[in-house]
Amino acid sequence: MFQMVDEAENILTTPHRSLDEFGRLLHEGWKVKRSLTQKITNSNINEIYEAGLEAGALGGKLLGAGGGGFMLLYVPPERREALRLRLKKLLCVPFAFSNRGSQVSVYEPEGEYDEGLMRERREVYAQSEHS
Repeated sequence: MFQMVDEAENILTTPHRSLDEFGRLLHEGWKVKRSLTQKITNSNINEIYEAGLEAGALGGKLLGAGGGGFMLLYVPPERREALRLRLKKLLCVPFAFSNRGSQVSVYEPEGEYDEGLMRERREVYAQSEHS
């Protein structure tokens, strides 16, 4: 797993490498962690992860501990709407990478982020209200 850290850093810092490689590396890490112990995941988390993969995610990582947290999924831009539709009952928290270092963040659902992301989110929630 330590080698995966070096590989992830290389993917993220090498301009000609695709971020899709990072998504696939996340999936490899998921498989390695699941092979270590059955306590890494549970049936609910597995359902979310598998639904994410079926909707176009290339990989993911569970963030947090102790019965709470987030499922981080790497999804190529052209597949994000399908993922949001598939996981519409879950809260989607948009984020972006930054070179500014650590910052305190507050999630504000009505905050303006990337306009494309906001448009997709409005469409997904509008469709789920009519479903």
